[in-house]
Amino acid sequence: MPKAKVIALGVVVIFLIALPFWVGPYTVQVAITTITYSMLGLAFALSMRVGLPRLDIPAWWGVGAYTTALLMKAGWNFWLTALIGGLIAVAIGSLVFSLAIRRGMIAFFMVCMVLTMAFYQAFAAVPIFGGWSGIANVPAPTIGSFAFVTKQSLYYMGLFFLVLTAVVYYLLYNSKIGRAWNAIGSSLRLARSVGVDVVNYRLANVLIGNFFIAVAGSYFVGYYHGALPTVFSFSAGLVVMVYLIIGGITHSLAGPIIGAIIATFIPEYLQVEAQYQSIAVAVIVILILIFLPGGILGAVDQWVKPWLYSQRWYARFMPSVAKIKRAGGN
Repeated sequence: MPKAKVIALGVVVIFLIALPFWVGPYTVQVAITTITYSMLGLAFALSMRVGLPRLDIPAWWGVGAYTTALLMKAGWNFWLTALIGGLIAVAIGSLVFSLAIRRGMIAFFMVCMVLTMAFYQAFAAVPIFGGWSGIANVPAPTIGSFAFVTKQSLYYMGLFFLVLTAVVYYLLYNSKIGRAWNAIGSSLRLARSVGVDVVNYRLANVLIGNFFIAVAGSYFVGYYHGALPTVFSFSAGLVVMVYLIIGGITHSLAGPIIGAIIATFIPEYLQVEAQYQSIAVAVIVILILIFLPGGILGAVDQWVKPWLYSQRWYARFMPSVAKIKRAGGN
């Protein structure tokens, strides 16, 4: 990893660790929500690597949430329920997507929409899930005698899940599997011509996403102490797409996180009423599509980085990178 990225990553890590100590409880709560949305956005970016835009994220988010809520009400340990929720999402997903992916992107897209609506109705109608009132009064997650009840502790638990998700995705993107995904995303015909098993690589991509989406659902229950069917509606899947568009669709890791931060914090700090927040986010998306079609990070790549590489102080700070960029290298 380049020196500049290491330094930037170190600054971000220090900032995230220190955040709860210099902001108020409200900001920490917004940060907790942002962490959840970031995990969902990362899963959407993951599937885009293989050319499969998915709208079923709320379904698996709900699977993880309701699994944790039901099992914790029965006395199970939170961490075990998170693992079980992820495995259930993988098991159900393998049954459905092993058939849908073979039929191509349109069939996959339609199945995703049907799944989201079916799970939404099931969460609301099946008595075991508590109906429209959902499941409430779920116990707090614990490690031994320590209970995650304060906003700070819940924030750090979420940060752990987010970092774990990002690290796993990063390792996958830079592995043989990731190179196969890139080939599929670039050209299905080309990927098949070089021997890539498109169906199985796509299936693996989607199921890995399912697992971490379900973990995000478990984390949601961990800080919300309940599960409501209205949270896992079809519109939630549309909002997840927005995060990648805002952050930058070519940035599979940083893009969804930046997008989730902007889409969550700006409406909150503008004191936008809940019923108007979707309108505020829509305005942000429209403005970005018009003026920054590559997203925030796309604009950084297009304008900020070239400016940095032209600066003498940056050349002294990062001589090798600046020299390569001035020579027209990648």
